[in-house]
Amino acid sequence: MSDPPNRAHAAFNDAFDNIVECPWCASTKTEVSSPFGGTVSEILFKCNACNEGFGFMKWDERFQEND
Repeated sequence: MSDPPNRAHAAFNDAFDNIVECPWCASTKTEVSSPFGGTVSEILFKCNACNEGFGFMKWDERFQEND
């Protein structure tokens, strides 16, 4: 029996996968590994190019919409 999809995780995947740049190799072939990191405002990512993990701040101003 498989677990139901985690809606919070899926929402972050849709918003951030293949957009956030890896700080180690600069690839955008990244995916959310956990919507929650060491702090409330951090998302954990995995880079599919170099296989390194890294944290990203959810509220990074580069991804905020401009009015």
